[in-house]
Amino acid sequence: MTPQELIQRYAAGERDFTGIQLQQHSSLQGAELPEIILREAVLSYCELQDVNLAGAILNGARLDMADLERANLEDASLVGTDLTESLLREANLYNANLQRAGLRQAVLDRANLREANLEGAGAAEASLRYANLNHANLRQIQLGAAYLNHANLRGANLSNANLSYTFLTQCIYDAETIFEGCVYRSRVEVFSGDEVITQLEVQKATYIGAGANLSGVDLSGVDLSEADLSEADLSYANLAGANLMGAILFQANLMGANLDNADLTDADLEQADLTDAQTRMTTFVNTTMPDGNIRTDTQ
Repeated sequence: MTPQELIQRYAAGERDFTGIQLQQHSSLQGAELPEIILREAVLSYCELQDVNLAGAILNGARLDMADLERANLEDASLVGTDLTESLLREANLYNANLQRAGLRQAVLDRANLREANLEGAGAAEASLRYANLNHANLRQIQLGAAYLNHANLRGANLSNANLSYTFLTQCIYDAETIFEGCVYRSRVEVFSGDEVITQLEVQKATYIGAGANLSGVDLSGVDLSEADLSEADLSYANLAGANLMGAILFQANLMGANLDNADLTDADLEQADLTDAQTRMTTFVNTTMPDGNIRTDTQ
């Protein structure tokens, strides 16, 4: 099948394309294909940048070496899908089901995997730098020698995950991040369960929580929605573009912090110190300000 034929048939109302095969390097770049069924389809090496596959069913499909940069896969089902060496930079995989997916050497830098299910996925040597894994299910995932530098692991469940030789430099975690049964192996030691936190500290991971010392830390663009940062020291921190929706910043020190383009919708800033803080293009909607007043800016 050619990409043009697929698009035409989809436009005519057809949705089930189970088992189809596209030639290598076929392009569906930017195509609008929400809720399409591509179960066990062969799309290896295809050009799928910016494609909209929200709610699509891709269980058992072959997407190895495919280019899915900036693709929208929100709520998509990719159970057992082969994504080996695929490119998923900045892809939206919010709430996607990637159980047992093959992600070996896949590139997911800055991908949104918030609340995604990656239980049992094979992601050895994958790159997840700056990926948002907030509240993702990472139970039994294989992440050997993967790159999780600066990844957001707030609330993620890493129970029984394999993190052997994984790079965790400056990743983000909080009290809700679960490490039960998780194994981290370095060249000289093996850590399990909550002992993994010791290794996180060695690799200068960032702990997000009440009273945390985050002075001068770069948290630009990070998803900190509903985080409890009460009494935290965020002085001179870079929070530009950060998602702080519903965050608790009661009595937080935000002196000199950069909040440009940050979203403070429903955030609690009561008694926080905003002295010299930058707030250009910052979103204030139902935001509790330091004086206790509610601020909502209108467009």
